[in-house]
Amino acid sequence: MTEQANPALVAAVRLLSIKRLTKAQLAQKLRDRGYAPEPVEAAVAECERQKYVDDRTFAELYVKSILDRKAVGRMRLLQDLLRHGVDGDLAREVLDRVDEDEGERIDRALAKLESLRPQDGYGQLGRRLERLGFGAPAIASALRRRSEKRASLPGAADFEEHA
Repeated sequence: MTEQANPALVAAVRLLSIKRLTKAQLAQKLRDRGYAPEPVEAAVAECERQKYVDDRTFAELYVKSILDRKAVGRMRLLQDLLRHGVDGDLAREVLDRVDEDEGERIDRALAKLESLRPQDGYGQLGRRLERLGFGAPAIASALRRRSEKRASLPGAADFEEHA
């Protein structure tokens, strides 16, 4: 199909020249611009065939970009990828490769939270880490490690009693 035969393809290429998108995002933007389902499907398929759109690359670059800026957990990253239209299995596969660093990420996030809010006890820190997308086992482990290093942190005794 030539570009003249499918104006949706022309629009798709323009969209992709401005911003990296997932297949789902591209299709939605084309539908929002009034293109019919068949031309949208054909345009997305052609963009994928030409490697203009690639959900794996999107997911890898998105995760790297987020982790370069802030420490967040797997659950938050997974939610973000799914919200952007990345297939669940692909998102989990990409995240499996970065999971090795989660212990380091949670320790960085915890240190930052402690420096920003030194008055927070372990309960508040745990809830904040949970909002960043870290799982309960990783949070408990990080807080235990931290309590061994900083027994003077407010709420440390409460955490040890409830751990």
